[in-house]
Amino acid sequence: MISFDLHSLGFDAPSLDELVDSALAAGAAGVQHVAGFDILAAYTDPSGARLGLIKPFDGDLDTMASLVCPTTHPAEVFRYRDTLAQVDVLAPGRPAGLSRSALDGSGVLSGDTILSGRADPEPQRLARFLANTDDPLEYPLSSGPGSDQPKRIEHLRVGAVATDFPKIYDSEEAYGHSEEGSMGQELAFSAGTLISPWLLEISAGRATRDQASAATQMTMVCQKVQRRTNELTGVDWLRVIGKTSVPMTLALPADLPHTPHEGSVISTTVTPVVSSGTWEAGKVWN
Repeated sequence: MISFDLHSLGFDAPSLDELVDSALAAGAAGVQHVAGFDILAAYTDPSGARLGLIKPFDGDLDTMASLVCPTTHPAEVFRYRDTLAQVDVLAPGRPAGLSRSALDGSGVLSGDTILSGRADPEPQRLARFLANTDDPLEYPLSSGPGSDQPKRIEHLRVGAVATDFPKIYDSEEAYGHSEEGSMGQELAFSAGTLISPWLLEISAGRATRDQASAATQMTMVCQKVQRRTNELTGVDWLRVIGKTSVPMTLALPADLPHTPHEGSVISTTVTPVVSSGTWEAGKVWN
């Protein structure tokens, strides 16, 4: 059974084994026996969908849903473990470092502080979240809290893959009138938000880094929606570029009952995925 995140990229196949075999036959690239991994490889489809193939030492072969992202940001990144990383997206044009002056404990910093023009000697952090990395060797592995030494990436590719059926609203106004957007629920998010629940749990001392996952709650305001065909499988998927706490690229299934369009608001659970550009040889794709 193919998981929802792989379906969001059109990686549909009768079985996961058949999908992996097809990707290998189509030319997955990678390395073996390096820095904690028996296998670290990726198949990048011409559509921009990517299938990571990862086997840690003494572990089983696993797959990762990823994608080529035209949305890039300066960021600081370090890993909690094999492929799970903490990402701090920084405001462009500022030196490395993190601002601690306006953190609200939510796992995300609003852009209001940056837009206000308030002077701050440190660079501003636009967002912090947990993400899977499809090129984990590019980021340092932390040995635990207090030993973090993030690496600065000038053009971190920042995207996300839907892991559950999304709710789609025709406009920000429609979202605002919904139960979800009008505070009718116990926990509500404004349009254009990215919340990393495991960061909250870690910050509150209710979870450890070993327990964390990249699962994230997102509401995105769509700016561009493109239907793409996964050439490996012939299955269509949607590449959406839009605004959350920062601009991101989102992968969605193409067989949704309600297709998003420019101006739509998408609310869903996602796995953020970041890449330094290893698999594209540093080139930023459109």
